[in-house]
Amino acid sequence: MNYKGKSILFISPAFFGYEKSIKKYLTDSGAKVYFFDDRPSNSFLIKGLIRLYKGSISHFINKYYNAIYSEIKSHKYDYFFVLNPEALPLWFVKKLRYEKSSTKFILYMWDSMRNKENAKKYLNYFDAVYSFDRTDSEEIPRLTFLPLFYLEEYSALSSMKQFKYDCCFIGTAHSDRYALIKRIQNQLNLKGVSSYWYLYLQSKKMFIWQKLTNRYFKSARMSDFHYKPLSKDDVIKKISESRIIIDIQHPEQTGLTMRTIEALGACRKLVTTNPDIIKYDFYKRENIWVLDRQSPNFDESFFKEEYSPIEKEIYEKYSLPYWIDTLFLNESPK
Repeated sequence: MNYKGKSILFISPAFFGYEKSIKKYLTDSGAKVYFFDDRPSNSFLIKGLIRLYKGSISHFINKYYNAIYSEIKSHKYDYFFVLNPEALPLWFVKKLRYEKSSTKFILYMWDSMRNKENAKKYLNYFDAVYSFDRTDSEEIPRLTFLPLFYLEEYSALSSMKQFKYDCCFIGTAHSDRYALIKRIQNQLNLKGVSSYWYLYLQSKKMFIWQKLTNRYFKSARMSDFHYKPLSKDDVIKKISESRIIIDIQHPEQTGLTMRTIEALGACRKLVTTNPDIIKYDFYKRENIWVLDRQSPNFDESFFKEEYSPIEKEIYEKYSLPYWIDTLFLNESPK
């Protein structure tokens, strides 16, 4: 799709650089993109307050968005595109909706509404609202189901088959993820499976918070975690070196994680705790092992079988270009 001449106001939290990849694709396709971070700051403190005590910093948030409004108010936009809002004030959306009536408003959620109940207040102000979560789209009439995407960098890995690890896990520690990973690690070690693990926490303060509030962190040690996120290039490198990717989704969501779709893009086998994956058109038993969250067990033959390629048409449906064109052209996914 050629977006030449299109003007897009784009607001999203910083999320491991994915927002930059989206902006780059739109810009390379001819659009003029005006990007603003959803959060006024990405410090550990501000992120935590936005999620837990947003009202306590409403003045700080409003000051930030008033500055954005002053910068954009005189511009005309073809699209107002919002991803997974956290700090975005409702007054800002209402003001733009009133003043820019010819602009198409698009909202995409890559978090479950069960984790982002506050996001429901935005729905009626957008022309098109999408969610990565199948269950949310079935329960909330305004939502259209659209899975996440893989980047071109992952499709470039599809022909690389020189593996250093049998399994790889890279992700943020949350909910029961730490405890489940320890159980999986013990099983794989007993089976002699080589693996790479990178369990990330935003800071050592977050470790202390989790230790105090999360029962699954009871036996956790500070040394079990990394406190600096892997760079995008390092993530891609580790996935390129791994035969199988391990995915543990948040227990309160059914939507497929970004890591799941990246494994698809890289043509890597997948172990996941998300049973909803069997409903997707790319699901193949040879490629995907659904792990029981309560009693995680593996069939050793899964580690020996080769990856089974999927149809090209299905594979391309999960690419970034398809995802963006679906959002902006308002086409229903095939």
